[in-house]
This record gives sequence, structure tokens and C-alpha cells, in this order.
Amino acid sequence: MTGRGKTILATLALAGAFAAGWTAQGWRADTALARVQAEQSGKEMMQAQQSQTATENKAGALLQHARDQKENTHDYTQKLAQLEAGRAADTARIAGLQHAVSAAATRSAQAASDAAACRDLADQHQRLAALAGEGGAVVAGLVRQLDAEIGLLAGQIRVDRGLADQQ
Repeated sequence: MTGRGKTILATLALAGAFAAGWTAQGWRADTALARVQAEQSGKEMMQAQQSQTATENKAGALLQHARDQKENTHDYTQKLAQLEAGRAADTARIAGLQHAVSAAATRSAQAASDAAACRDLADQHQRLAALAGEGGAVVAGLVRQLDAEIGLLAGQIRVDRGLADQQ
């Protein structure tokens, strides 16, 4: 072999080695790229799972709030119906008391001049005092009903605040 043949052969060997190195380097780069892509997709999957968990937790909190609010609204509606029935009965009792007081005042004015009427007047005053006591009981019942309404509204506020705290 001549010098020129050896040079060509060496150049071909060098070109082959370069091509083999280039191919091996390409494989390494492909492997590194695949590794990076696998890591990135793993991170994205983890983020997606965390996002899904957060969404499920929030949905659960919203569902619980809706259940609590529905229950509280039902309780409130039921209590309002009871209170309204009590108010109607109280209105009838108050009207009766007003009529009794008016009648007692009329009888009192008519009987003021008579001594026997004075005894009747004293009896009427006792009955009037009893009616006034009954009127006080009606007012106390109204106050209890108002307190119950306030308690139900406070429960609704607690439910709404619980939702706001969870968000």
C-alpha cells in the first residue's frame, strides 16, 4: 500500500470512528431527553393528582355546606310555621283580652256609684289582674319564639362561616 492509500484508509477509519461516535452521542442525547421527558411527565402527573385531590376536597366541602344549609333552612321553615301558628293563637288571645278589658272598663264606669257594684268591681279587678297575668305569659311566649328565630339564624351564619373558612 502506498502512502496515499494509507491516508485514504486512515481518513475512512477516522470518518467511521467519527460516525460511530456521532451515533453513540445521539443515542446518549436521546436517552437523556427521554429521561427528562419521563421526569417531567411524572411531575405533571403528580401535579394533576394534587389538583384533582384539591378539587375533590373543595367539592366535598361545598356538598357538606349545601347539606348543612338545606338542613338549617328546613329547620328554620319548620320553626317559622310553628311560630306563625303560635302568633295566630296569641293574636286571638290578645283580642279576647282587649275585649275583656274594654268590657270591664265599661262595667266599671257604670257601677262606680253603687256600693254593691264596688264589690263586683273588686272582683272584676281581680279577674282583670288575672287576664293581665295571662297577657304577660303571652308576651313571654313571643319573646321565646323570637329567641328561637335568632338561634336558627345564628346557625345559618355558622354554616356559612364554616364554608368561608374552608375556602
